[in-house]
Amino acid sequence: AYKGIRHEASIDRWLQSVRDSLEHPLEASPEHLPAPPDKDIFVFTPTGELRILAAGSSVLDFAFSIHTNLGSRCTGGKVNGKPVQIREKLKTGDVVEIMTGKNQRPSRDWLAWGVTSKARTKIKQELDAEERKAAAEGREILERRLRNWKLELPDELLTEFMKAAKYSSEMSFLAAIAAEEVDVNDIKEFLLQKQAEKEEHAAQRQEPVQTADSRKVYGGSDKASDDILVINARNVKGLDY
Repeated sequence: AYKGIRHEASIDRWLQSVRDSLEHPLEASPEHLPAPPDKDIFVFTPTGELRILAAGSSVLDFAFSIHTNLGSRCTGGKVNGKPVQIREKLKTGDVVEIMTGKNQRPSRDWLAWGVTSKARTKIKQELDAEERKAAAEGREILERRLRNWKLELPDELLTEFMKAAKYSSEMSFLAAIAAEEVDVNDIKEFLLQKQAEKEEHAAQRQEPVQTADSRKVYGGSDKASDDILVINARNVKGLDY
């Protein structure tokens, strides 16, 4: 409070009441000691540094309150010397030691375990960074496979495949490829099917039509025939016929 880090009337009144109790110990009894504000908890690092967190905060919130890297690699903690999970809720007076792992990374479950705005913001930032990294890897995998297959994936077909696979964003879709949650061979089959449908449609539009009443002109005179080919040229341009 004296450093100006956090200044609220309720906390100031509580700190003053604690100070009065400490300065006049004979006038205070344990059952009459002042309780801290309900919306905050007061916890400590192993070295005695005080941390003020929102009520309901977990070990994860405590870790992020100290440093982002500490929070991102948090695997659990020790509360008053007892090992606990990162989702463990804290209470006023707890002494908290954070345990970390070098391979630990945030997951989306963490958003349900963190209540402070700082922790949730940092978790989202870490998740977005991980997804962007995975998406770049997924894009490289997909482009390499497409080159090997000699196939193209235009935007409209990409959107169609993503919709069928229930992915709302391209980034999450590419990240799923990197995580092998999407099989790139399914994309190949999808493209080959679309290519076959396109070729079949084109063949149907250009299919010759047999007519018994058609006439073929030879040297200016008409000659009747029963097997004249009449080409459907409605959609053909630039040809002499």
